[in-house]
Amino acid sequence: MAPANLRRRLVAVVATVATVLTTLAAFAFLVDGSPDSSLTRGTRGSAALFAAPVESDLVPDPLPSESVVPPVESVAQIKNVVLLLADDLDSRLFDMVPRLSALRSAGTTLTNFVVTDSLCCPSRTSIMRSQYVHNHKVLSNIPQSGGGWATFYSRNHELDCLPTWLKTAGINTSFIGKYLNGFPNGAPSKTYIPPGWDYFVSSIVGTASYQGYNYTLNVNGTLQRYGSTPADFMNDVLTADAAERIRSLSTPFFLELATYSPHSPAPVAERHLGSHYGAVVPRTPSFNARGRNELPWIASQPILKPKQVANFDRIWTQRLESAESVADSYDAIVAELAATGHTNDTLIMVTSDNGYHMGVHRLITGKQTAYREDSIVPMVLIGPGIPKGASIGKMTSTIDIAPTVNALFGAQTPTWADGRDLMPLVTDPVNAPWRTGILTENLSRTKPGDVDYSRLEPPSFHALRTEKWLYLEYVDKRVELYDLVNDPYEMRNMAKGADRSTLARLHAQLKALVACAGPSCRAADSRVIDAPVVPSAPLPQALPDGPDLLSSASG
Repeated sequence: MAPANLRRRLVAVVATVATVLTTLAAFAFLVDGSPDSSLTRGTRGSAALFAAPVESDLVPDPLPSESVVPPVESVAQIKNVVLLLADDLDSRLFDMVPRLSALRSAGTTLTNFVVTDSLCCPSRTSIMRSQYVHNHKVLSNIPQSGGGWATFYSRNHELDCLPTWLKTAGINTSFIGKYLNGFPNGAPSKTYIPPGWDYFVSSIVGTASYQGYNYTLNVNGTLQRYGSTPADFMNDVLTADAAERIRSLSTPFFLELATYSPHSPAPVAERHLGSHYGAVVPRTPSFNARGRNELPWIASQPILKPKQVANFDRIWTQRLESAESVADSYDAIVAELAATGHTNDTLIMVTSDNGYHMGVHRLITGKQTAYREDSIVPMVLIGPGIPKGASIGKMTSTIDIAPTVNALFGAQTPTWADGRDLMPLVTDPVNAPWRTGILTENLSRTKPGDVDYSRLEPPSFHALRTEKWLYLEYVDKRVELYDLVNDPYEMRNMAKGADRSTLARLHAQLKALVACAGPSCRAADSRVIDAPVVPSAPLPQALPDGPDLLSSASG
């Protein structure tokens, strides 16, 4: 057996043992009286879909809290960074996988980590370029709607992004996994390696990559084809390659492992089949419920039928089992860092490109909204000097990843970048000057042929999210406003009866963010919104004399 295949099988064996131990622990926890309904077997099948929800399901999530445990070590000890980027891993799913939720106690969780666009390619471009979508202009997943790798490539973004910045600073760079949608279509060759990467592995076959089997990888300039045996399961192959790469590296290094899990169709490794038997999609207050003052695009959605909800339960269970592979990847990375003596000099960042919704607000499966399920994703930082078990609720974003990595390595972040270095906030969240709001945008609609095509998606929008508010302006001039303190599930649109001064301030900050670039973004995101919302005379759905923000930003 080839050494590489042997190593992959060993990774799979280690992951299987870890899963068995976790499953036994979870079972023991349930027997002891755990209220965790997501692991309860057979108690909420299709016959009980519309029964009264379990009381624990209706308790709102606690507001983001900030807790800090003084670190024993210093972030100055960080010499290497590993970015583990999942695909479509929403925060609630993250918390339902015990090995993933346990990471929150191992490091610092950013509870308001917001994506720039809840769509794969625009979001991943923001990670690489530290730019909002209106600045990098990769608007979607495919060229036909203004996005995809072809747009990234044609705009020469690959010549000026995170790997090239790090390479200039002398950092060894590795990328393994899902690159940008559409890669390498239009590249000089199928074995093309984007600039800045010392080691590069990614699939060359679009939608086949999401199936988990029968795919071809560009392994640093050599094509390798994989079949349909358990040893060919893509996430295991990518994870084993990442572990092997770590084994070969010396400090300093940056490695990104970008999984395809749990993106639809959410392939599951054989060892994880049945690991979440009986799970159901959480019946939160927004699940299959009508909100107050809904806009037309969502108001027309009917109540979901029992068969649809039963199907969501099936999909949710499969997504949980698929997400176990993300936990496998983390475990393998940690094991290899320990084996190579890098435990105490490596930062691990665990996050996702975007979230995912399923049944909330009566929506079918998908993403692309500004609602919490789609736009707030997991982000846990684990490493020396990073407080353990801490949580920070201040507004953070995917645009902050590149400046943070650059700062740790002493690399230069361009002045045109929109994001901020997270380390001052993580190490001193009370005193670090920080932003008050963050921008999420959706500037293009999906089209058939896009792996994320949806027949139900909102009109294009700009959205401002703060710790207290979610404020949206749509291309059709309609407005939504949610009080996140009293309405964390974003069910009551208050725009019509809101205090005019508060709306004006939110509008002004959103307008500034939509027009921002580089330093001006770090001014626009810091405005103070402190006026209370109180009932007043009804407002029109659109702000009086409001600008067409979408037209001005996306041209």
